[in-house]
Amino acid sequence: MISSLPTRWEIELEFVQSLSNIQYLNFLAQNNYLQDVNFINYLNYLQYWNQPQYSKYLVYPNCLHILTLLQDKKFRTNIVNPEFMNNLMNDMVKRWQDADTTLMTPPSAPHTSNSNGNGNGNGNGNGNASISHNSNVTSNDIRDSSINEEDEKVEETS
Repeated sequence: MISSLPTRWEIELEFVQSLSNIQYLNFLAQNNYLQDVNFINYLNYLQYWNQPQYSKYLVYPNCLHILTLLQDKKFRTNIVNPEFMNNLMNDMVKRWQDADTTLMTPPSAPHTSNSNGNGNGNGNGNGNASISHNSNVTSNDIRDSSINEEDEKVEETS
């Protein structure tokens, strides 16, 4: 017998984060979960994870972007296509690589100048030292928020 069952919150946290696995999304699409009205309603319900008091617990915050994309019928239909899935996966990897490069670049001093003479010191020539992500949650939101952890225990079914 299991002495401690996970809470509903823990189960939902694990599921939401699993959405960052593109192959898992493809599996869901191939097995028609993404066409099931009940499942689509559940994905809609899970939008509360976009709120900072919940999103701070996410290890894979890109799952929020995927959760948002899953609200769109066209995305749910296209994710079954292996080419679409691979393009999405490659795009996510590129974003991670770009973010790592950006995070490792020291902030520019106000009086430094780079080779293009724009004075921002980041060397990319466009005056922008950071990349833009399609996410509703920033790392500051995740770090600065709090949550009430009281939740119901999931009842064991036999």
